[in-house]
Amino acid sequence: VSTQDLLKKARISKKNVACVSFSGQMMGCLPLDKQGNPLRNSIIWADQRGVEQANRIREIVGEDEVYAITGHRISPTYSAAKIMWVRDNEPGIFKKVHKFVHAKDYIIYRLTHRFATDYSDASGMNLFDIQKREWSSQMLKLIRIPVEILPELHTSIDVVGEVTREISEEAFLGPGTPVVMGGGDGPCAAVGAGVVREGSSYTYVGSSSWIALASRKPIYDPEKRTFTFSHLDPGMFMPAGTMQTAGGAYQWLKDNICWVETEAARE
Repeated sequence: VSTQDLLKKARISKKNVACVSFSGQMMGCLPLDKQGNPLRNSIIWADQRGVEQANRIREIVGEDEVYAITGHRISPTYSAAKIMWVRDNEPGIFKKVHKFVHAKDYIIYRLTHRFATDYSDASGMNLFDIQKREWSSQMLKLIRIPVEILPELHTSIDVVGEVTREISEEAFLGPGTPVVMGGGDGPCAAVGAGVVREGSSYTYVGSSSWIALASRKPIYDPEKRTFTFSHLDPGMFMPAGTMQTAGGAYQWLKDNICWVETEAARE
């Protein structure tokens, strides 16, 4: 259901919308030109085409260093390897790139004409210094990604702009409606689950799965089994342990192991 349909069905006037914000899919790679037009389809979190590029990050920077800087081990799941893949395999597109953004960031651009992202989404890119809360100059220099093609950074609670008049009718929002940055879907789920105080935790099962908690500092595992994202609260972090194929694994189990039980349930 679109926001427009929802507001119409609920008979809520656009004048009564105090602000708009977003929860968006993380670890993507959507290249935009200077006018904010997508240059190709987004490469989503589950896409593993950047294995070669991830291995190159491992050789150039090192697994330990990347984990210390970003709070994450090196993986083609993260945006850095995907950006490098575009550079290596689609140089014509890469030359035209003004910014690489995430799903919610593209919608924010459409509404406000601002290229921006938040700490939580940035922390899932293998490019973000989790402690300093800024793009890692060391990472960017070593893997030759110019900071200019990354969006400006904000907290999740920042008002990054207002709905422009030109998009207001299409979005069914009043011109001038404040647009709040929002965050990645994982950290937003943490807030939705009430994980906003230090030590509180939750588990999530969907297409992927994770166990996460709220912490005042990143948590580093000597074996790199856990990762640390930025929490929506600017003073907090969200250490997590993830499983990328939770929903798919359950589907495989149902179809291949539990088919007798599945048939019985249908009857």
